[in-house]
Amino acid sequence: MTDSIVQSEINAPRATIVLNDSARRNAMTIDMFDALDAVLAQLRDRDDVHVVLVKGNGPAFCAGFDLAAAVEDPSILEPFVLRLSTLARQLRRLPQVVVAAVHGAAIAGGCAFISACDFVVVEQSTKIGYPVHRIGLSPAVSAPTLMQAIGQGAARQLMMSGSLIDGAEAHQLSLASHCCDGVQATFATADELCATLAAHGAHAMRVTKHWLNTLDGSLDDQRFQHVAADTAREALEDSCVLLLREFWSMRSASARRK
Repeated sequence: MTDSIVQSEINAPRATIVLNDSARRNAMTIDMFDALDAVLAQLRDRDDVHVVLVKGNGPAFCAGFDLAAAVEDPSILEPFVLRLSTLARQLRRLPQVVVAAVHGAAIAGGCAFISACDFVVVEQSTKIGYPVHRIGLSPAVSAPTLMQAIGQGAARQLMMSGSLIDGAEAHQLSLASHCCDGVQATFATADELCATLAAHGAHAMRVTKHWLNTLDGSLDDQRFQHVAADTAREALEDSCVLLLREFWSMRSASARRK
């Protein structure tokens, strides 16, 4: 592994991807999207890799979009949304099984990230959800994979309420496949799960994932593209930009008082 914004290591039959921007709580930037694209493109062609583990360094798995960059240049929200949709498709369509080990927070884009994984091992106090309406953004870009993970009713409530749930509730909703007490237990459980999955017949696992993706619509680009394009376009509305800047101003003032 290196000190890059996304670290990767391959020890066949397993690969590990680590989000490595702890100072920003692994917030999604263009550089991070670029790095993830490169790593996932490499893994797609690795027949010797059967399981991919994704986790985050620092206090959180992923805090969503880099809002500081968006406040400085609101036009960046459009590529942020479009790249997030592409990332979700890449994760879902990766031929290998994808396991996420999630701690701290998986907010907005971070929640979209884990909804596209095959297994999610979460620490029970992790904060998960889409509190983005208050900054003028719609979380609808996450709907295709979130609805598959937890069903239409639960997805509607989670995305429209803007509420945060913890890891235990995410497990109850089936957004998380495993729930653990403590960060170390979360990582250990994810490691054990990867070992178990890697011991399965690799071809059978790939065929199973392919057919699940075929039958649930994960291979249908239009299912993702329409909602991504509309969400990205709406993010550029003046009212959305105003809400984002108001939120950031209040957040900065609060931080200064502390």
